[in-house]
Amino acid sequence: MVDIIEGYETEEQQVDAIKGWWKKNGNTFIITALVVLASLWGWRFYHSSAATSQEEVSQEYTDMMIKFTAQGSNKDFTVIEKFISANSGNNYALLASLSLVKEAVLQKDFNLAKTQLKQLQVSDYSESLNPVINLRLARVEAQLKEYDHALETLALISEKSFMAQVEQARGSVYLLQNDLENARLAFKRGIEASQGRIDPLLQLQFNDLTLEQADSVSAPVLDK
Repeated sequence: MVDIIEGYETEEQQVDAIKGWWKKNGNTFIITALVVLASLWGWRFYHSSAATSQEEVSQEYTDMMIKFTAQGSNKDFTVIEKFISANSGNNYALLASLSLVKEAVLQKDFNLAKTQLKQLQVSDYSESLNPVINLRLARVEAQLKEYDHALETLALISEKSFMAQVEQARGSVYLLQNDLENARLAFKRGIEASQGRIDPLLQLQFNDLTLEQADSVSAPVLDK
């Protein structure tokens, strides 16, 4: 506005200049202001609606999990499966899927657990949890005796913070295949990756195989 009144000496001339500018640009200015205000209102409405929607989904998730847990040891998975389907791509659906995997494993329904984990594995929404998902998937595949698939799944995990768990799972797969040497080496790598925070079970698994190997080497060979 300053440049409009520059060059005009008297107040009357300045007022006339402003009136002329407003007559020429006033409509554009009003429309622009309305667009800005409408956008601001729309943005606030969107955030308000999104927050309300999240609260509703949160309550639905809580109600569903209470109902699901109340079923006791013989749970009907339909309740949680419907929630997952209705809220695909939502954080609460992700939590529900992981809960379903856990319950399926407890009930030894490894095929259902595998199906859920496979869906999470390819979901962009759960990408940050891929190490956890792949680790659980490998364990489920091992239970299904899909040993090669389990080793391939473990090979997808490269995060250093998961290496101890990965090597422990890899050793367990080799153990199920009766490949004792590779199992021992995997457990050893797991201990080395633990950085002083060694899982007691991992240490025990390694010790058992080391002792077994030592006994095998020291055992006398009997003449026939």
